[in-house]
Amino acid sequence: MLASKALELLKELVKIPSPSGYEEELSEYIVSYLKNLNYSPKVDSVGNVVLDFGADIWVTAHMDTVEKQVNFSFDGEFCYGTGVADDKASIAAILLALESGRKNFNCALFVDEEESGFGSKKFVEGKPPSMAVVMEPTELKICSKHWGVVEFSIEIEGKQAHGSTPWAGENAIEKALDLIEELRKIGEKNGAFLNLLQAKSAPENIYAIPNSCYLKAEYLLPEKPLPLLELLETLEKYGKARILEVSNPFVSHKVAKILENAVITAGIKLERACMPSWTDAVNLNNAGWDVAVFGPGKLEICHTRMEKVSIYEIIKASEVLRRLEIKNYEILK
Repeated sequence: MLASKALELLKELVKIPSPSGYEEELSEYIVSYLKNLNYSPKVDSVGNVVLDFGADIWVTAHMDTVEKQVNFSFDGEFCYGTGVADDKASIAAILLALESGRKNFNCALFVDEEESGFGSKKFVEGKPPSMAVVMEPTELKICSKHWGVVEFSIEIEGKQAHGSTPWAGENAIEKALDLIEELRKIGEKNGAFLNLLQAKSAPENIYAIPNSCYLKAEYLLPEKPLPLLELLETLEKYGKARILEVSNPFVSHKVAKILENAVITAGIKLERACMPSWTDAVNLNNAGWDVAVFGPGKLEICHTRMEKVSIYEIIKASEVLRRLEIKNYEILK
């Protein structure tokens, strides 16, 4: 019975397209769902759906997805399709948990996580720091450690020449390859992972030595911040660079313990992990919140045509949320 309910709910959520910037239809569906449970959700000025009971802990997820790649399907255990795990399985788990009527957590469903993250940034404005479980695909592992990131772009200039006379030009792609080697060394020295995200060269469709190469990349930071001055000095040797995003690694404290207890009392195996991706937890942490990341689904296959989630993981996640409790905890003293 519960599996059928979870399946139908996720199917409805996924059926409504909600790429970043177009979350309104999904928001309306969720608001209607919550009102049918006799709750009074609010939609804030940027489109976040907020349900505040005055509880001591928040549970959040995001309503937007990347651009659609695959339609919804179900094979008897796994649901497939764009957004099933990132992040609509988490929304389904939250809604199922709220059906208990316990009001043991507040809820915020954000817009724009996949792009600029302004939904969560707007949400924390003017609010005193609190505690939150930020739901993202972690395979129900508790991520008390959140990696940092430095994202940047650079436009590398070369000199154009006829394609058959490479000696007469300066190949911007070759310069980019030299830069990448230097960037790898910076990463290795600082315990950071270099992740190349985008590359474009110009001119296109012309047999000519490229005189321009655009790179977008990031460093993933498991343990410590990256020395930005060294990065900028390296980048500026090759072209015009921009730092797009900087966040440092951080660790959850109380929330991770509260979540651990909920996982154990729900009868689920307690496992811990790190969250390597940027999430809304970054904006909450920057505002002084104590946050941990947790949810159904596997991060590695999200944003791909292989994205899937087990319907039983959604049910387990909802059971954990029903058991979130902070009172009478020695660990909080």
